[in-house]
Formats: sequence, structure tokens, C-alpha cells
Amino acid sequence: MNWRPWRRAAGAAAAWRATQQQARDDAAAQAEVLALLAPERGLLQPALRAELLGTAGFQQHGHSLALAHAEPRVGGGAAPFFPRLRENIQVLHVAHRAIAQQESNGRHVSPAGEWLLDNIHLVVAQTREVHDGLPRRYFRGLPVLVSGPWAGLPRVYAIAWAYVAHADSAFEPRLLTEFLMAYQTVHALTQGELWALPTTLRVVLVENLRRLAERVAAEEAAREVAHSLCDGLGTTTDATEPRALFSRLQARGVARAFALQVMQRLHADSETGSAHGAHSRETLRGALADALPEPAAAQAEQQAAQAADNLSVSNAIRSLQLLGSADWRGLIAQASMLVRSLLAWPPFAAERDDTQDTTLHAIEKLARRSRRSEGAVAAQVLALARQPLAADHTGRPPPHEALGYWLQGAGRATLLRALGLRPGLGRARWQQLALPALLATLSLGTAALTWAFVALGAPHAGPAWGALCALLALWPASEVLGAGLNRLVSESVPPRRLPRLALTDGIPAAHRVLVVVPAMLSDPATITALVQRLERHHLANRETHAQFALLTDYADASTATTPGDEALLHQARAAIESLHARHPPVAGAPQRFLLLHRARQWCESEQRWIGWERKRGKLEQLVALLAGGTGHRFLDLGSTSRPSPGTPYIVTLDSDTVLPPGVLRELVGIAAHPLNRPRVDAQQRRVVAGHGILQPRVAAAWPAPGQATGFHHLFAGDSGSDPYNAVASEVYQDLFGEGSFTGKGLLHTHALQAVLAGRLPEGQVLSHDLLEGCIARCGTVSDVALIEAAPAHADLAASRTHRWTRGDWQLLPLLLRARRYGLRAIDRWKLLDNLRRSLVAPAALLLLVLALAGAPVSPWAVLLLAAAAFGAGPLLAAVAGLAPSRDDLALRHFARQAGAELGRAALGLVWHGALWWRQALLLVDATTRALWRSAVSHRGLL
Repeated sequence: MNWRPWRRAAGAAAAWRATQQQARDDAAAQAEVLALLAPERGLLQPALRAELLGTAGFQQHGHSLALAHAEPRVGGGAAPFFPRLRENIQVLHVAHRAIAQQESNGRHVSPAGEWLLDNIHLVVAQTREVHDGLPRRYFRGLPVLVSGPWAGLPRVYAIAWAYVAHADSAFEPRLLTEFLMAYQTVHALTQGELWALPTTLRVVLVENLRRLAERVAAEEAAREVAHSLCDGLGTTTDATEPRALFSRLQARGVARAFALQVMQRLHADSETGSAHGAHSRETLRGALADALPEPAAAQAEQQAAQAADNLSVSNAIRSLQLLGSADWRGLIAQASMLVRSLLAWPPFAAERDDTQDTTLHAIEKLARRSRRSEGAVAAQVLALARQPLAADHTGRPPPHEALGYWLQGAGRATLLRALGLRPGLGRARWQQLALPALLATLSLGTAALTWAFVALGAPHAGPAWGALCALLALWPASEVLGAGLNRLVSESVPPRRLPRLALTDGIPAAHRVLVVVPAMLSDPATITALVQRLERHHLANRETHAQFALLTDYADASTATTPGDEALLHQARAAIESLHARHPPVAGAPQRFLLLHRARQWCESEQRWIGWERKRGKLEQLVALLAGGTGHRFLDLGSTSRPSPGTPYIVTLDSDTVLPPGVLRELVGIAAHPLNRPRVDAQQRRVVAGHGILQPRVAAAWPAPGQATGFHHLFAGDSGSDPYNAVASEVYQDLFGEGSFTGKGLLHTHALQAVLAGRLPEGQVLSHDLLEGCIARCGTVSDVALIEAAPAHADLAASRTHRWTRGDWQLLPLLLRARRYGLRAIDRWKLLDNLRRSLVAPAALLLLVLALAGAPVSPWAVLLLAAAAFGAGPLLAAVAGLAPSRDDLALRHFARQAGAELGRAALGLVWHGALWWRQALLLVDATTRALWRSAVSHRGLL
């Protein structure tokens, strides 16, 4: 059968449908164009254009405008302009389509219309910036004018309107700053108003563009009507029709554009000698003479108006582009009286932008609460900061010079009383109440879930079986409740960011830092890899006052020395000296790369010659060396083994840890801030304020090409990969102001020497990081990340879990003597929580074995409880990720990624179920070994 005729017919039908659709679209567009001329839309509004002002003019106008504004009403609410903004965008779309229609018809489009055609996408994008940058609740809190033409609107809206009008929509930061400073000689602007200014300027510029675009499109439509009228001359003899049309267009404000276009057409038609419609043409000329008595003057006015509109449109579009890239922080710092007064205080000026923002927001809130000006609150804070305080129980005065001490710290109650406000419980008191509340919730919830399990899963069990089932179900139930509480806190408590200094010129000499990589000199390949890693750390963080060192031991041996020791040490020393030659320090600075090496020492518990106390011993002896002590055992290798004396900070990294660019300066900037400097109680030998350790977030690295595994993809960065990655250190930081140390971070030399030197028992402590973090008060810095490879295989992950579990149970004797080590309630809970997690899998497995062996408990109930325990954390995190945080997401991509995370959590749960018995036996073995070694054999503890 020949299908060609059918195909041709189908093609013709499709072409006919496309033609009909195009005709309908053209008719709709034409109707939309004509709707722009409807008299009921009212007279076109004029563009925001006033006398152009220079620097002196803006200074004078800012002062006079402030005098015209009465004292605003604060917190009284404001009339919203968001509906007008939406209407403006709708009109801009209509104008864009009308201008595009004229262009497609071959008509001439003015330069202003071409600007709008080319940049409508930029204008429409500003609506998202407006809604993101100025939420309604923020807008309602701005000071509102109570009189004048802007009554009921925010004061900043009137200021933005005046600036746009007198700058002809051009954005000049210098002129805007002069205008704002002149205004504030009469009325000071609040921080909220200044930060609302960028968004408000966008709103006003879009308003002006709407007016300009509507005028351009309406005039283009009027010219199109003029063409239609002239093309149809002779079809009507009604002499009143042209005059009625002139009247209708006059009501819209486009009669001049229409009349000039009619005049041009009549002149062109007369030159061609066309006599068609002579009577109608004469009638039209009579109406034209009435509407356009001075054609030359009208022509000149139109040309001037088009040039002015073109300039205004181009200025407005360029300004919308510049607003997004402008240095608003710098501009506000120059224009804000509050910021200028605070920047005169050196401790505030030295802080980083985000820390300064926290201070400014705190002052803003206190000003609203006390009904005082922000300047008055700032003056009170500065007055307190200038007064020296006496030393407290730590032997040193509190960091009173930091404004955060009075606004968020221990001095807040004093500040509130000075402002006539009633002090609340305070952050310290809330932290004291948070732990009992957390533990009570966890205990009651666990008890309730355990009771529900026994009641539903073992309804016919007797008292003995019921008690045994409840005892075993207690551990997985506590894991379910713990995961739920951690997620609840993460979603409801705002993250606590530690204050920090800017250090714009790099790390200063007073805050020099030593980056160390503890390792073993085991073979030549390892030494080469370690030296390369050290070089990468330096290249990513080029700081004049930073040193980079390998902190090394020999491998364990049965004798004090082995034949290959000297060769390995010589290779390491030569590699460090080669680094020094390739990257020499600046003149007068100490050697940049170091090798700090220790000889072996006999260890009774290991029955081997090892580096004393392994990694913990290396760090403790390095702290003693930098603090000026003599308790170290590093070999003297000349300048290669001599760090700068008095170095206040150590950054310790593992051999596979990556130190990203800029992270070293960020960590030192946090540690150097007065509020973070550790304050040591000499009697208790513990850090009681500030932080002796800073723990960055550790992110999983992408696997090298060809090394990716299914296990890595399933668990890298996921808290369910092992029970010890689930420690909610960030939750601890948000609730209690301190987190958990995991072995990679910044150490404060003098604080650790004061609280840890010779304190921990020798030969017994394997997992020392968490314990040291408790005593030295570790601060979690979740917004600064180190990168480290995650386990690529299950065996490696299991080996780490086994070692961590042994280390946790070996801390049990120290936990039983908590007072001796100054461990508080929160510290004891952190240690106990690790022990609790190690019993979850074994207890659940034993419960399942009993159920399968005939105990009066449902195996399905046990499986459900175990699945909840293993999968609660990852699944809750994946479910929380299903809620988009922004409106401008690519929904298909977001849904695909969120679904992948949910699937990954589900697969992780299947994996844990499949290896449940193996994980339980692994944890039982680790716990048994640790208890045996600690209590009986006293061997293999390290």
C-alpha cells in the first residue's frame, strides 16, 4: 500500500492546524495590544524622573528630605507593596509581548523598547530577589512614616524612591552613600532599613520600568492604530469617528504619539498621489489639526521624551544588574552610623563579617526590646567593654573587650540591667537545663517504646520473660529515640557558629600554628607519600607564620633498634630538607617543614618497643615541647626538628586527611577570637570557658578513579555506616556549647599542657580523643571542613569499629573515677552513650534468637524494632531532605536526588540487616576483649 498520499494529507492537516493556531495567537496578541489603549486603564503614570543631582545636591536633598519626614512609627506594620510588584511584573510581560508583536510586524521599535525586549528576563528575575531578600515579616518590622504622601509605607521606601528619581534610575554607590549620610544628620536609619535598601531599590526600579514599559508599549500600540486607521481611509464617512478616537487616546495619554503617526502617514500618502478616501482624509486632517495645533513642537517633545525614556530604561536595567554585585557590606559600613561607631572599637573591627553581623543583629533585637535606638544600645555595650574587669576563679579577667561577651555571653545579664530590662535564665542556665531535659525525654521515650514492644510483641510473656524482653529491647529502643531526638534538635535548634577574627592579612606571628601529621616510618613508599601530603597542606595554605611537620615513630619492634631504622630516618630527613629547599621561608622566619621523631621505648602492656603512648604520647610530648616543658623525647635533628618556641596552636591531621585551601586561617581565626580562647580552672584542671580544642567537620572525599565501591557509595558520609559516626556532636554544640573531638582539629598548646600533661594513666587509654575533648572543652566548627577518605570496603569499616569499641570500653575505669578527671554530667553522658550504642546490635540479635528459639515474643516485632534502630537515623535524614529549602529548585533533579538519598538509606538498612549477626559478634568481641585486657591481662591495651 502506498502511504505517501496519506502522509502528505497528514502533513497538510498539521500545517493547517499550525496556521490556525498562529492566527489565534496573533489575534490574542493584537487584542492584548489594543487592551493597552483602553481608557478605563487610566492615564499613563509618569516615569520616576526628577532633577538630576550631583554630590552636593544629594547631600542637600538628603538633609531636606529627613526634615520633611516626621519621627516614624516603629513596629506598627506597613502597607505591603508586594501586590503592586506582582502587578508590575504582569504589566511588563504584557508590554514585552506588545513590543515584540510590533517588531514581528516589521514596525520600528524605539531604543527603549529594544532594551526591554533584550532584558525582560533580568527584570522578571528581580521578583525572586525581592521575595528572597525582603520577607513579609521583615518588611512589616521596618519603621513606617506616619504623615505625608508616603504615610503607611516604610521610610526606606520613600528614601529609595527619592534616590531613584533624582539619579534617573542610575545606581552610583558614592552618591547613594552621600544621600544616606546627609539624611542621617537628622534621623538615624536602623540596620534593618539599610539592609532592606537593596531590595527596596529593586522594587522601585521595577516600578519605574513598569511605567516606562507601559508607556513605550502603549505608544507603539497607538502608532499601530494610526496605521490601521490610515490603511482603512475611505471605508467610512463618519466624521465623528476620528475625533472620538483622538478623545479615547487622550484619556490614555498617547494621543500625541497617535497624532504624529497619523500626520506622517497622511504626508506620505499625499506624496504618493493617492486620492483614495479624499473625503475621509480631509475629515481626519480636521481632527488632527484640533489634536495637534503645533506639530513641530510636538515632534520635538516626542523625540526628547523618547531619548529620556531610553536613558531611564537603560539606567534601570544596568542598575538591576549592579545591585546584585555591589559591595553592600562596604556601602552600609560607610553609611551606617551604628557600624561606623562600632568599627572604631578595634576588637569589633578585627572580627570577620559574619561575627560582626551577629553583633549587629543582637543590638538590633535589644533596641526593639528596650525601645531605645540602636545607637544608644551600642553606646551602652561599648561603655561596658571599655571597663576593665577583675580576674575570676581562672586567675584571668573575662574577655570583656569582645562585644559578644555582653550581647551573648556571661555579661549579658549586666547589659540587660543597664538597659532597664529583666535578665532571663541566660545561656549558661539553659545549657544546664538542656541535659536533664534531654535525658528525661530519652528515658521516658525509651521506657514507653519498650513497654509498647513488650505489650504488643510479647503479650503472653510471664513476668520473667517480660522483664528479660524489656531489658534486651531497651537498647534498640533507646537508639530509635536517640535518632529521633537528634533529628528533632537538628531541625528546630539553630546552629551555633563560633565567633572568629578576619585575619585579612594572614595568620599573625602571635597566632602562629604548627600543622602536624602523626605517622610511622614504616617503609620508603610511606615516607614519600607523607612528605607529598605535607607539601600539599602547605601549597593549599600558604601562611608566613605556619609550620608543617611530620610527627613520627618507628614501627613497633621486639628490640629498641632495628637495622633499617637509620635508613628510614635519613630518607625522611632528606625529604624534609628537600621541601625546605623548594619552599624556603621568608627572611627571618623559621624553617617551614619539620621532622619531629621519637625513638622506641619499652611498653609493658604491649610487651614491645614502641613510641611512647603512640599518637596520644606524640601529641602530649609535642604540647610539652611547644609550651616550654622538658617532658618530650624528640630526637635533635638540628633546625629540622626545632619548631618555633611558644607556638600557641597545633593542627593535627591524619595521614589521609586533606587540608583544603584557607581552612588553616579559618581555624586560627576562630581560636584567636577572645570568646574562644580557653580559660583554665587550675584547681579542677579543666577548661571552663572557651575551647581548648576545635573540631572541624570531616567530609568524605570522592574516591579515586577506579577505586569506587558499592560500599563506599552506600555509606560515605552517611551516619549509618557505623555506630560511632552517629555521635551527634553538632547537636551537642548547639545545645551545650561544646562538641566531641574525633582526633583531627586544632589544639591550644598552653591549655592542653595545663589540663592534660601527665594526667591520663599510662598504657591504658586507646580512644583518647573524646576524653581529651571533654576535659579541654572541644568546640565543633561545622562550617569548616576537612576532607578524608571514607572506608571503601566493609572489612576496613569493621576493623575501625572494633578498634573504637575497644577504646570506648577501656575508658570505663576512668568513667568510674569521673571526679578525678573533672568529668561533668555531659561528659559522662558522651562516654556512656558510646557504650550504649555498642550494645544495640548484640541485644537486638539476642532478642531475635530467643524469639526464634521459642520465647513468647514475636520475631516480627523484634525485626521491626531492630529495623527502626538501624535505619532511624539515615531514614529520618533522608525524609527531612525531601522538603525543598528554596522555591527555585529544578524539581525533577531535586526529586531524583532526594529519591536517591531515600533509596540509599533503605539499602543501608538492608545491608545492616544482612550483616546484623556479624556486626553483633564484632561488638561483643571488642567489648569482651577490652574488659578482659583492662581488668585481667593488662596486655594489648594500646
